[in-house]
Amino acid sequence: MAKNHTIHCKDERATAEAVRILANAILAFYAPAPQKPQSLFISLDGDLGAGKTTATRYLLQAMGYGGKVKSPTYSLCEEHILDLPNEALHIFHFDLYRMQSPEEWVEAGLLEHFTQSENPTLCIIEWPEKADYTLPPMDLSITLMHPNQQESELARTVVIEANTVKGEAILQSISSRNH
Repeated sequence: MAKNHTIHCKDERATAEAVRILANAILAFYAPAPQKPQSLFISLDGDLGAGKTTATRYLLQAMGYGGKVKSPTYSLCEEHILDLPNEALHIFHFDLYRMQSPEEWVEAGLLEHFTQSENPTLCIIEWPEKADYTLPPMDLSITLMHPNQQESELARTVVIEANTVKGEAILQSISSRNH
């Protein structure tokens, strides 16, 4: 099932543009008012300092969120609510860098955000490997990679991988907007 799309960004502006394209695809996913609230799960992978939280900030801003988007490194989870035309989208941004085991994640009660179904939900999780087997399948897995030595420190390669049918629909939307 896994399909992917790779975007090479020469600088921070190009990275912000790539994330804007992703934001538009995600907004299109939530656009129809479904009978049952939709959920979307995204994992963010990359080395420390690769730009995972910055990418999340760009994503939420491009989706129309006007509030502050801070790193959940210490709080583990930051919730943001985005008013969409049909309803409110609940966005949960997780950072599991400080977690020592999958059990710690479960005991913290954070998994419930992936299973609630009263509202449309977008869960974005940094360092998902820290929760290991306790997470549901991610619809999209996004990997941010630092440049090689010949490139600017601000360059990034962004690989977006679809792992589910929902993820494939978003990836298809990204691919069509990017060409």
